[in-house]
Amino acid sequence: MAEDYWSWQPGKVDMSNRYFELKYGYIYRPVARIGISNHKTFIVEFLLNFDDDVDLLKKIFTDVLYEIEFYLIKNHEPDPIEFMINHSKKCSNAYGKIRWYYFPKGANKYIFLNKNSLLYKKAISIKKYFSKS
Repeated sequence: MAEDYWSWQPGKVDMSNRYFELKYGYIYRPVARIGISNHKTFIVEFLLNFDDDVDLLKKIFTDVLYEIEFYLIKNHEPDPIEFMINHSKKCSNAYGKIRWYYFPKGANKYIFLNKNSLLYKKAISIKKYFSKS
């Protein structure tokens, strides 16, 4: 029965495989990376700057752990990885306190609100509506 559940463990993320990066608020640098293993286990690497305020670090750590548990471990989707890849492309991700970025295997750039997203298509249709051509 345990093989039906996902889990996470701290460790070093292999950036040559696919992974997620999490950014907090308006902090430019990532605060965590989440690697995807083959055995329903996520590898979580915290990238916290220990020169930051201790209260801020506690808040970031608590919020990141909540997101990991909520979206990856306690998620009732059959494949939480695909669910989070799709979530990383949605507008709600751009406005959340923690933003998820997905890096496919071998990629050095993340996937985030691409031209296939609904927001992009609506913006183009609105632009065409107001243009004179």
